[in-house]
Amino acid sequence: MRTRKRIHPYVAPDLAKRLAAYCATRGVTESAAVESAIENHLSGVEKDNDVILRRLGRLGRASARHQRDLEVLSEAFAVFVRYWAAYLPERSRAEQDAAQHLAARRYEYFVDLVSAALARSSRFSSKVLKEESIQRPSDSGSKAERPPEGSGR
Repeated sequence: MRTRKRIHPYVAPDLAKRLAAYCATRGVTESAAVESAIENHLSGVEKDNDVILRRLGRLGRASARHQRDLEVLSEAFAVFVRYWAAYLPERSRAEQDAAQHLAARRYEYFVDLVSAALARSSRFSSKVLKEESIQRPSDSGSKAERPPEGSGR
């Protein structure tokens, strides 16, 4: 008794040539190739276009998150520069040299703080953009890290 049923499909001549070439390069019979193609078609296996579209959607959402984070950082930097410029005192030439030395120390401290913040799992943008609840944080509960000595604060 046969375990397979013979069918007689008609295909275009160029498709028949492509099938024969495919089977020759892969080393499979035409029956095996056609059976595999029909099985994939009927079983509802995802098509490449569906997979690509789903991945593109995921990449689009990730890109939107990156854009939002960049906007948060840009606004935070703009606010910092406004406050920094408002409180920047005028300096004489002698004071300028001392200020540059102090600025170099503060910069190193800043780099250390940023490195420590990046080592933690929480990020600035996730603190600013709370997805669940949008509330203004109270000033009483937050404590800023201590600035370096000689920072004038």
